[in-house]
Amino acid sequence: MLKSCIDYDRTIEVTEAQVTFYQKNGYVQIHNVLTPEEVDQIRADLAEAIEDRKVGKTSDGRGENQFYKKVFLQQVNLWRDHEGVRRYVLSKRIGEIARRLAGVAKMRLWHDHALFKLPENSVASDWHQDWVYWPMNHAGALSCWMALDDVDLVNGCLQFVPGSHRWGIFPAIALGTGKKDLEHMLDEQEQAKFKPIAMPMKAGSCTFHDGLTFHYATPNLSDKPRRAFATIYQPDGTTFRKRQHCVTNDLNLPDGAPLNQDAYFPVVAEGAPGATSTFFDAREKLEEAKLLNPQREARARQRAEA
Repeated sequence: MLKSCIDYDRTIEVTEAQVTFYQKNGYVQIHNVLTPEEVDQIRADLAEAIEDRKVGKTSDGRGENQFYKKVFLQQVNLWRDHEGVRRYVLSKRIGEIARRLAGVAKMRLWHDHALFKLPENSVASDWHQDWVYWPMNHAGALSCWMALDDVDLVNGCLQFVPGSHRWGIFPAIALGTGKKDLEHMLDEQEQAKFKPIAMPMKAGSCTFHDGLTFHYATPNLSDKPRRAFATIYQPDGTTFRKRQHCVTNDLNLPDGAPLNQDAYFPVVAEGAPGATSTFFDAREKLEEAKLLNPQREARARQRAEA
């Protein structure tokens, strides 16, 4: 086990061009956020934390999902169990980038998510929006997907559809089915704009993407695991939408309660807000989705049967 004296709180510059690109497209790629030594450290810390979970010392409360069990070695909220992982997850470096991109004054953690895609029986991760699975009334939450191995189209790099975070709230799909449900739900205008961009990158580089951005990862066709570590952030002021989620199931929160409990959702960055922000109350969009999504699902069924 490496003995860390690494300072993850060393900040790096986020340019106005990167903020503008992120807010326009719903994602951005940032290279060399971690040094090789830092990559080695977080790999070692994650391996130790995951081993603790495997032998039953700790749990993330998710229960088992057979698709994920087959395709991923994954764990949620390792920061709550392991000091080394905690120093990375709560670091100002990653949190401040997220805050600047979203254009908000204060950013909180939502949760972390280790995503190790295994080479055996690997399948693609279906196109989806993250936000629809999260119990939130407000949009603006975003993920940092940190590559811990070099990633490309062979071993499962991410792909994004630019601008798709502005297409509305789509139904949650059953991940791992391979049915291409989300693509079949698109109308003709959206289909014309559906032009994915792949994100190959070196270990220590990362992407940030909005919770409403369509994204996907190819299968891991290499002979080694593809290791990535996601840290997911929510702007301060985000409130709870009553639904099941492993992060909030045991908190007994009422609908509309702020997700600001420091023991679970600590502040990771504070500063001056940006000129524009991706944070908004999504309840009106959710009402629109109630009308649009049955049409989208019917469209998907018709196309699947054609």
